[in-house]
Parts: sequence; C-alpha cells; structure tokens
Amino acid sequence: MSEVRGQTYDVRGFAVAPELATDAYAKLGALQDLVGEMVREAKVLGRTVPLGGGYAGEIGKFMAEYGIGGKGSAVQQLTAFGKELETLKHRIGQALAKYQHADEQAADGVDCTGG
Repeated sequence: MSEVRGQTYDVRGFAVAPELATDAYAKLGALQDLVGEMVREAKVLGRTVPLGGGYAGEIGKFMAEYGIGGKGSAVQQLTAFGKELETLKHRIGQALAKYQHADEQAADGVDCTGG
C-alpha cells in the first residue's frame, strides 16, 4: 500500500493490455535465449588459456576466473539473470491466464440485448 495526500492506494499490481503482455512474454523468451548463449560463451572464457608467463599469464588467469569462477563470475551473474527472467515470464503467464479466465467468464454473462 502507498499513501498519497492522505489517500491509500493498492500498488501491488498493474494492468496492461493482454497483447502487450503476450509480446513482452515472447521478448523475454528471446532474451533468455541470448542470456543462454552468453553463458555458453562465458564458459569458454573459463578455460585456462596458455598465454605464457607474466602479464599474458595474468590475463589468462583473469579470463578463467571471470568466466566460471566463484562469486561474481559472468556465468553466475548471467545464470541468476536468466532465473529472474523465468520468474518474470511465469508471472506474466499467470496474469494472462487470469485475464483469459475473467474474459471467458464475462463473455458468458454479458447481455447485449436492447441496444
């Protein structure tokens, strides 16, 4: 709940046109595909690259740690982002199902006789 000028409003949700929600759902799926591709590419970085010693060796080590290393690695961050996208898609899917159900219920009860 939010309060504005002494009035309380329920802001836990918002409404969008079902066409926009369907489009957003599809675009999130495409984004998930891109994130999956990025995870695969980041895993390639995780391979130790024999670049030699000195500075080149440090770069190879950094690439390996950045790719699949522990906390904060590209793979970890991209995987977490992919899970967030899936959660968002799930919520949109639920909202679309509710909308469709309400629309179907309303269609049965609408009386259009008499002009």
